[in-house]
Amino acid sequence: MNKVFGYARVSTLDQNLDTQLEALEKAGCDEIFQDKISGVSTSRPALDEMMSRLRKGDTIMVARFFRLGRSRDHLIKLVGDFATKGIHFKALDLGVDSTTPAGKMVLHIFAALAEYDRESILEKTRAGQLLAAAKGKHIGRPKGINNENFLKVKKALERGLSVNEIVDLTGISMSSVKRYKKQVESAGA
Repeated sequence: MNKVFGYARVSTLDQNLDTQLEALEKAGCDEIFQDKISGVSTSRPALDEMMSRLRKGDTIMVARFFRLGRSRDHLIKLVGDFATKGIHFKALDLGVDSTTPAGKMVLHIFAALAEYDRESILEKTRAGQLLAAAKGKHIGRPKGINNENFLKVKKALERGLSVNEIVDLTGISMSSVKRYKKQVESAGA
């Protein structure tokens, strides 16, 4: 038998869940999960518990649309995951119901806006990188080899030290030690 799960969240301990709980109870939720935790927090014990109990055909209901996710993108990802798993979603404040054509359209619009935001950010990032490169600025890991560090790694390898021991001894990053090790091995081959 399909169940209707309600989810309510407030951002701080001094806020009250009563209005959300009342709306969810009136809407006929079988069980309501509650979190009192910041929206940016990745830890949501009640949400995680509810997610673990969802089955195809179940419905998740929230009194306020943006109380489900940590951010708009997280919310849209959750709703997309629900659709993939055959779980329905309803937001009482916006009248969004994923079982109706209008509700599906609203959710698709939100997803399209989120995708547009992501693409805009990537485009601005790429433009900034190209501008920096045009001005002669290097972005990312320094090119080439740090000769001093390379020689340290080479000597340590010759003495039979492991990658972890070299990292501990020299303070050179694990990725650099591994990269230098490959170069030493390919030069010796």
